[in-house]
Amino acid sequence: DPRLPWLQLAAISWIGDTVKSGLIKEFGSPEAVFRSSQSQLSRVKGWTPARLERFLREGKNTPPICNPETLDEKGIELVKFSDPEYPLLLRQIPDSPVVLFSMGKSIPDNRPHFSIVGARQATQTGYDIAQEFSSALSKAGFVIVSGLALGIDTFAHKGALDAHGRTIAILGCGSDVIYPSGNRKIREKILENGELLSEYPPGMLARPWHFPVRNRIISGMSVGTLVIEATARSGSLITARLAGEQNRDVFALPGNIRSKLSQGTLALINDGAELVTSPQAIIDQYPHLIPEKEDSDLIADFELTSDEAKLVETLSDDPVSLDKLLAQGKWSRDKLFNMLLNLELRDILVKFPGNLFQAKIKSPSGRESHVKI
Repeated sequence: DPRLPWLQLAAISWIGDTVKSGLIKEFGSPEAVFRSSQSQLSRVKGWTPARLERFLREGKNTPPICNPETLDEKGIELVKFSDPEYPLLLRQIPDSPVVLFSMGKSIPDNRPHFSIVGARQATQTGYDIAQEFSSALSKAGFVIVSGLALGIDTFAHKGALDAHGRTIAILGCGSDVIYPSGNRKIREKILENGELLSEYPPGMLARPWHFPVRNRIISGMSVGTLVIEATARSGSLITARLAGEQNRDVFALPGNIRSKLSQGTLALINDGAELVTSPQAIIDQYPHLIPEKEDSDLIADFELTSDEAKLVETLSDDPVSLDKLLAQGKWSRDKLFNMLLNLELRDILVKFPGNLFQAKIKSPSGRESHVKI
């Protein structure tokens, strides 16, 4: 099984991820690593003489971190460092994991990833803001990354799902382990249209020290990280610090200066994080990364019927009068009125004086619309 050498390399606990990923970057595969001589292996930084000698003795005989058969039984995909599915940005950090265990729908790298993190015990305002920002960023084309913890993480995932966007949960346990138990339902929703990723093998239970370690993956696979509500000792500050070390952008909401839940975010702003008060402020930072929406994106994001999509395309260039729409004879008067009202209520089109209508989103044919979303 070609997965076995990767699972063996991942199982070697006495060398760190910096050395492991360095070995793969240098030699290309675990098979090549296990065949290499001492002088060849020593080209990779981070070895101690004792660990290098031990690796030469024991490395290729290491039992795998889990059996390939277990992955098949549980429906878990092994994402190897060399696979095209491996997150591109994550490859660039020095301590990237050599394998990831994935459940759900693999999400390609053709859209920018952005992470939203914060306090587990936040305020209702914090939860609302997390959901609002996540939803807006999803609609703009970002994949939302978070940690599936209670609190801000939960609402970050929820915002993406509610916007019919894609979201990735980075776990501090095996991807098959339900943790925390209170997030069982949202975990199931993520599996339907998102991805659960973990560097930990199936069956691995959550441990307190797993979470600071996994935070490097959250920040490492994202172009930027937003922190929403954090105490002075919040774990989300670890994610923000790692993002800075990884040369990623860090954003923070200021919050109430008298609240303990603002101490962490205010400290980040004092240290150079960008203060933001709206999702658009983040979106404006990445005009070169926002993908052009395609027809399938339009249908998925706004749940348009085929007739609604045709109407949106008709209204994409210039305002069109109600009389002209009726004269086209594509829809009955009642059906057209119902569609126009529904699309207006959903903020997909705008009505001007004189019964003129124009779409506010990009048309399925790819033409620019009146207002970019």
